[in-house]
Amino acid sequence: MKPLEGIKVIELSTMLAGPMTARILAEWGADVIKVESMNGDAWRDQYSTSLSPCTDHANPNFDMQNINKRFISLNLRTSDGIDALMKLLSESDVFLTNYRIHTLEKMGLTYEQLKEKLPELIHASVLGYGSEGEEKYRPGYDYTAFCARTGLLGDLAPAGGPPIMTVAGLGDHSVAVALSAGISAALYKRTVTGMGEKVDVSLLQAGTFILSTGLLNGFNGRKFPRDRYNCSHAGSNTYQGADGEWIYLAIVDYRRFAEFCRVVGLPEVAEDPRFSTQEAYYSSDSKRELTKILDTKFAEQPVSYWHELLNAHDLPHEVVRHFKDVPHDPQVQANYYTYFHEYEDGTKTVFTNGPVHFSSLDPASIPCHTSGPVGCDTAEILSHLGYTNEQINTMFKTQVVR
Repeated sequence: MKPLEGIKVIELSTMLAGPMTARILAEWGADVIKVESMNGDAWRDQYSTSLSPCTDHANPNFDMQNINKRFISLNLRTSDGIDALMKLLSESDVFLTNYRIHTLEKMGLTYEQLKEKLPELIHASVLGYGSEGEEKYRPGYDYTAFCARTGLLGDLAPAGGPPIMTVAGLGDHSVAVALSAGISAALYKRTVTGMGEKVDVSLLQAGTFILSTGLLNGFNGRKFPRDRYNCSHAGSNTYQGADGEWIYLAIVDYRRFAEFCRVVGLPEVAEDPRFSTQEAYYSSDSKRELTKILDTKFAEQPVSYWHELLNAHDLPHEVVRHFKDVPHDPQVQANYYTYFHEYEDGTKTVFTNGPVHFSSLDPASIPCHTSGPVGCDTAEILSHLGYTNEQINTMFKTQVVR
């Protein structure tokens, strides 16, 4: 039995954070029905953001967030469309949405509006800026509420340059991991109390949490943004090899510093009074000079040389990889963190698996049911809700559904 087998989720969300949350729940065994507008999720049309192909049969950019779901398209501007959604919710365990609060209020779909009618329902929301405060109604996106507002864009950029350029989904997928965990906790509580729960995660909240250490640094007076010479200490820094690639050195334990110096051919540095005590090694005065010394040393050989040498001595480090390399990384492949998929028309893509492994869920055989067109499962889902064929045909003709 999969961890969430038997749980039914109704997803009313668009773009990334809500859909990825539902995709995680689907991987864990939940039956997820995605409710789309008559025009479909806007993310269906944004495949160019990842340079992904999009054909009549393949939309990998959309599917990355929407694998293993069923799809229904409802016109929620009609009373019949809302009635169909309420029927779905009445037989479901989780309602997941990223619609803004005032939109849900107009539709009668907030937690407060539903809890009396559906007391066992878990109401899960993705928010931009939280449920309280003057900005609770503001539109929030990954780049704005998570990346810009929290300091990530500005303070993690190299000093003297523009804000860093991130990629879509960094904040959204952080929210998805947190919200899927929150939903699971709420489902456990329901097994004890019999009552539903309100669960929400905002982009601002997730960013604030993810950057906890950065906030602590800023609170205590560390100046951001920084350059490489204003690092925490030189043993925890990036260094460029002769081939132009980079390595991250992580000699964070001073007890291994002398060994490291011997291995890389700098035994005299371990005896240098500027670095030869733990206090000196971690001091702000030494980091610039030691970084310069290590810059010169690492520039003598390509990164592959340093990687092999440091690995042989079990000295912590990592090669700074590129996105294009990760899907093919043997360690990533060995753990089924990514897999390759070919659509029926021959379009090829890479997908990631979810962020958790379970003994009851073989990561090598997780299903990969990709999406179809908007409303591809509408008739089947309505039939399961008890609508007759005549009623379903009428709903299509009157554009209540698609």
